[in-house]
Formats: sequence, structure tokens, C-alpha cells
Amino acid sequence: MRRVRLSLIIMSFFATLTAVAQTNVKGTVLDSLSRQPEVGAVVQFIKNGEDRPAAYSVTDSLGKFERTVPGNGEYVLLLQNMGRKAVSKGFKVEGQAELDLGEILLQDDAQALEAAAVQAMKTLVKLDVNKLTYKVEADPDSKTGSLLDMLRKVPMVTVDGQDNITVNGSSNFKVYVDGKPNQMLSSNPSQILKVMPASAVKDIEVITNPGAKYDAEGAGGVLNLITGAAAGASSAVADGAYGSVNVGVTTKGENGGVYLTAKKGKFTVGLNTAGGYQKLNGISYDDVQMNLGNGESQTTEMIQSQKSPFVFADLNASYEISLRDLLSGSFGMTGFYQSAEGNSTITMGGVAPYSYINDMETKYRTSGINGSLDYQHTSAEVAGRALTLSYRYSGSPLKTEYTSRFSGMPFQLPDRRSDGDDNSQENTFQLDYTTPVGKGQSLSSGLKYIARHNSADDKLYFADGNNWIHNAEGSMLYDHFNSIGAIYSEYTGTFGNFSLIAGLRYEYTWQRVNYGKGFGQDFKTGFGDIVPSASLQYNIAATRNIGLTYNRRIQRPGITYLNPYVNRSFPTVISYGNSDLTSARSDIISVVFNSFNPKWIVSLTGRYSHTGSGISDYSFYDDEGILNTTYGNIVVEDETGITAFVNWTAGPKTRIYTNSSFGYSMFSSDKLAQKNSGWNWNVMAGLQQTLPADMLLSANLMAGGKTWTLQGWNRGFTMGVIGLSKGFLANKLRVTGQFISNFEKGGMAIESFARGGNFETRSKVTVPIRQVGLNLTYTFGNQGFQVKKTRKSITNDDVINNTNGQAPGTGAAGSSVTGAAGAGQGGM
Repeated sequence: MRRVRLSLIIMSFFATLTAVAQTNVKGTVLDSLSRQPEVGAVVQFIKNGEDRPAAYSVTDSLGKFERTVPGNGEYVLLLQNMGRKAVSKGFKVEGQAELDLGEILLQDDAQALEAAAVQAMKTLVKLDVNKLTYKVEADPDSKTGSLLDMLRKVPMVTVDGQDNITVNGSSNFKVYVDGKPNQMLSSNPSQILKVMPASAVKDIEVITNPGAKYDAEGAGGVLNLITGAAAGASSAVADGAYGSVNVGVTTKGENGGVYLTAKKGKFTVGLNTAGGYQKLNGISYDDVQMNLGNGESQTTEMIQSQKSPFVFADLNASYEISLRDLLSGSFGMTGFYQSAEGNSTITMGGVAPYSYINDMETKYRTSGINGSLDYQHTSAEVAGRALTLSYRYSGSPLKTEYTSRFSGMPFQLPDRRSDGDDNSQENTFQLDYTTPVGKGQSLSSGLKYIARHNSADDKLYFADGNNWIHNAEGSMLYDHFNSIGAIYSEYTGTFGNFSLIAGLRYEYTWQRVNYGKGFGQDFKTGFGDIVPSASLQYNIAATRNIGLTYNRRIQRPGITYLNPYVNRSFPTVISYGNSDLTSARSDIISVVFNSFNPKWIVSLTGRYSHTGSGISDYSFYDDEGILNTTYGNIVVEDETGITAFVNWTAGPKTRIYTNSSFGYSMFSSDKLAQKNSGWNWNVMAGLQQTLPADMLLSANLMAGGKTWTLQGWNRGFTMGVIGLSKGFLANKLRVTGQFISNFEKGGMAIESFARGGNFETRSKVTVPIRQVGLNLTYTFGNQGFQVKKTRKSITNDDVINNTNGQAPGTGAAGSSVTGAAGAGQGGM
């Protein structure tokens, strides 16, 4: 009996020693440039003198790891992830209950950047349940292609044949640059991004499930363009400078850019500039417009040329006041100008048929200016506790000019010119506070106030000989004031293999509209919105996870939707906004599966969204036989679909990948007594192959089916891109050639159809996209640091405003609208 008691005492003693010797070791793994979480990094705990790891772990969706390590002594932490440089960190366990190793930064493998044979292995995509990141810098096509070309490859993003962009199945989304909203890019993403060189951007983030800390607006989510000039850095990096210069030329235009970052002590500054010019000749447009009420018709045949220069500049700087205090600021400028000239022959059919010629000239000039200042304080007593104060200003003036000159008409019709002078300005103040609330848990809360002012001064002129006479009845003076106050709270927790994010946001909007004398009745209103969001992730294995997300998004109409000015540039077609529009709400549910290993990367997302009282453009004939196009809260939209990104690294020199989507869209409108529905699909398949002499071949094929709207559809497209690149001077100089073409004679042909209660239109736009390009990129200095930024900053993502980037007065591929082109179609 004594022996039994003695054995129990000895076992209890050693069990107590073992329990005491166990230490909970935790930390956070971040990307060294963007300071974004490193998801799925393998963590090994190796005790000195032993060959095998004592324990394993894997980072979660927030880049965090936590593992109990048995026994005291000296250990080495080994961190590894695909395409990343391995990091080792020594630490000592001395019986403490918990040991926090803090933030650990991972960098891209330098050898992968310098050797083309290894470059094919470099990770293109980082996956998470709520967000994914496409490594533009790692894609060789980025040296000659445009940002729009890159978006065709990005999971959860679709670009159709008319260059209309959808994110997460929705055409309503917001565009950010370095984590800050850009009004101009959000208003015209397609037109600008197809001119902007891809080399100006290092990463594209697709935030498909914005949490409570993001503004509730933007149904599809957020596209965040990381230029590198605002990414995070380690203060331990030595002083120095790093930069790159690239110049490109194609048979359709030119582009170039300069990137520079420098560090001196606690001060870091980054500059990123880019510019481009595109010229398209021989765009043809054929349109047939039918009045189903009286049987009259209008046929338009047009040839157009188009010029589009673009410039972008972004300056970021940061100063480390102390180890716990960081001050950062930014200033950005974007400019886009588009001019188009066209000659169209218009034939009117009916009881008394006739035809005439319309010579058109369109000028569209927009610019964006934004600046921000952020201060962050991190707690010395509590790891992970931080307070951030932010201010941001942005302005986006827009000037338009449409001129139409008529000849050959059987009756007198004066030439006309329409001038628009619109502007959007906003001032934003924000406070964010984050603190841990338990083991593996944190709580973020914040306050935000946005003051917006949208203004429009639109004038109509009729020709009188050589003079332009102002027409007061066809003009409009309009001011729209919009103030938004918001409060939010978001909880994040990790429980073993489970991760949970749950948040709630409340926004209240004060809205006021003032018209110029004689143009309308002033009014004001206010309303509130409760916006919930949630995300649940389960790590099936170290490199495999599945997640379920839900969020509500709001679409607030911008100035181009609200402005009631009637555009009378064309005698048979008018268009105008609707100042009575209200916000639309979308509820989105997604199921996400991610799996990644050295050979395969697979990301599958199933998505369902429902939008009630959605904002849509629609067309109809009035009693005078004029085709009207305007906007209304008239559509109920249901979207169901699946997106698949698959990357197969077949060997050290071969990569095969695809980004594809398939879905079903349903639209209905009680007001118009219309319904429409149909299947949609989009496929991008690509190959990257390292050839002899370290040359890198890239080939991509893109095809898409019909896309649907309430009143019609747009037919699909096919196109191919092939590129070849080689590095010189230890890969500091890279030369890249590219060829883009469609598979039809005469250019890419896009057909559209729309039908309403009393009208029908059919159109065909043919754009000559075939081109050859050459790009030179030279890098200099020492890599390894970027401008530090605060953990949180201001992100305004709520306004929809000509989301798909067609400049007012332009239709598919930028062609001028002379009839009902675009009626009932998205992207207006």
C-alpha cells in the first residue's frame, strides 16, 4: 500500500513539474511591406540540441499563432511560408506562463526576385476568408500590361468585353490607393485603369467582406491598390534609398512611372508616379433604336477616334516620434483627360423617313486631390492596444463638354453644346481604438464623421451663327450636402482552429439639397442604418481553411446619379439624374474554401446577394418620341455564383492557373413591370514558363459570356495576351514584350440589347484592341524598407458614382452615345 502511495506521489510530482514547465508562446506574423497578416505560415518550435521540432503551429487569418511549448530551455522559432524568406528567432523559456514574441516580419525571397527560374514559383495570391491579395509585382505581365489587364487575373474580380468591372459579383464597389479611398478612381475605374500601367502597383487587395470598421457603402467590397509607397517597415532597417524606373510603348500609346523610397533615421518618405497615353482610332458603332409605340426607328452608324492621357502621383511620409508614437501623412493627385471625335450618320425611319449627319466632339476632364494625416499611439503596458487619430481631405472636380453639329437635315436643328462643371469634396475625421480583451481576443471600436459637398453647374448652349447662346431652361445649378456620423465596434477571437469576427456599425445621414434660383425646390432629410457583419473561419489543416461570412452593404447615390440636369446633347435622346434617389441595401452571404501547398493553390467562393430597391438606370420613350434615360430605386436583384482560382506549379519553371466565375442573375421591377434573368460566366486561363536563357514566357486566354441587366444584356468576348521577358544586369534591368489580340477580324465586337415597355435597342461596338508593346524596367538601391503607416486609417467606401467607369456620354469601350446606346445597361 505504501508503494502504491509512493508511486502516486512521484507521478503527481512529475506531472506538476511538467505543468509548471509548459509555457504558452504566441506572436503575430506580418508582411514586411504591407504589414498585412501572413496567413498559413508554418511555425516550428525547435529546442537547442534537438533535431526534431518540439511543437508545430500555423498562423490564422490575423497572422497570429499560439502554442504550448513543453520544458524550459533555449528554443529557436522557425517561420516558413511559400515564396517567402524563412525567419528564425531565438527565445528562452524559464517557466513563465506566457511568452509574447510580438510582431515578426516576413519578406519575399530575394533569390526568387533575382532568378527567373525561381520566379515562376513565387506566390501570386495570398488567401483569407475575408480578403485576398494578388501580387502584381510577381506577375511578369505587369511589366507591359495595364491595371485593367491585371484585374482580369484577380480572383473575385471580373472584367467583361466592354471593360465593365465587377467585384464579388457586383458592379458597385470602391477603389482605394494605399488603404485610402480615391473618389476619381471609384467613379471611373475602367477608363482610368486601362490607361494606368500595372507596374505602378505592387499588390491588389480584394476585400470581399469588409467588417464593421469599414464604411457600409460599396456592395461588392473594396479594391485596394497597394503602390508600396505607404507600406509598413521595420525601424531596424538601415538608412538608404531604393527605387525603380519603367518606360513602355505600345502601338496604341505610351506609359511610364517612377517609384522611389528613402529612409534617414526615423524619417521615411515614398514617392510613386505614373503616367500614360492611349489612342484608339477606328472605333465603329452601329445602333438600331425602335419606338414600339409608333413603329418609328433610328439607325446610327458612327466611326470615332479617342485620346486618353493620364497621370498619377502619390507621396507618403512617416516619422517615428518615439518607439510608441508614429506620425504619418500622404498626398495624392490623379488626373485623367479623354477627348473623342466622331462622325455619325443617323437615319430616321417611319411615316416620313429622313437622314442627317452628326459631327460630335466630347471632352472629359477629371482630377483628384487627396491628403491625410494619421497619428498612432501604442501602449507600453498592454501589447496590442493602440489609439489612432486620422483626418482626410479629398476633392474630385469634373469638367465635361459635348458638342454636336448637324447637317443634311430636312428641317432646322441648331447645333448645341453642353458644359458641365461638377465637384465632390469631403472632409473626414476618425478615431479608432483597439485593445486585447482576453487570450487570442481583441475589440476594436471607433467614431467617424464625414462632411461631403457635391455641386453641379451645367449649362446648355445653342449655336447662333458663330456664337454660342446660353439656354437658361436647359441649364441647372445644384448643391448636395451629405454628412454621415458613424460608430462601430468589432470583436475578433481565435479559439483553437476557429476564428471569429463579429461587428456592428450604426450610421446616420443628414442630407440637404439646394437648387439655384428657379431650378427646383430645396429639401433636407435624415435617416439611419444598422449594419451587421460576421465571419467564421475553421482551419481544417495548416494549409487549408473554410469560412462563412455575412455582411450588409449600402449603396448611396453620388452626384452623377442625383444631378437632375437634363443632357440634351442629342436631339432624340436625353439623360438626367434623380434627386429623389435613396440608399439601397444589399445582404451578402459567402462560403469560402482555401487550400494551398507548394504545388497547388485553390480558392473557391460561393456567394449569394440580395438587393432590394436597388439603384438602376432605365430608359423609356416620352410622348414626344424622345428616348429618356434616368435612374431610380426600381430593381430587386438576386445574384448567385461561384468563383474559382486554381494555381498549379507543375515544376520549378512552370505555372498554370485559372480565374473563373459562373453564376445566375435575376432582376425584377414592379415599377417597370419587367423581369430579366440569365446565366453568366467568365474564364481566364494562363501559363507561365521559364525558357532557356532565363527567358520567361506568359500566355493568357480570356473569354466571357453574356452579362445581364434589368432591361437587357451584353454579349461576351474572347481575347488573348502573350508576353516574353528577360532580365539583365543581375536582373536590375528587365525587358518585356507583349502582344494583345482578339480572335475576330476588325477588332473586338461587343453586342448589346435592351428592351423596355415601349422601346428596343440593338447595338454593336467594334474596338481595335490588337497591339504590340515593349517595356523597360530598371531598379536601383537597396530593398527592404517602405514608409511606415498607422495600423488604421480613414477609408470611405460608400458612394456609388458612375461605378464602371464610362465617362458621361460614352458607351461601350468609350464610344460616344448617339442613340440609345447604354440604355438599360450597367456602367452608366
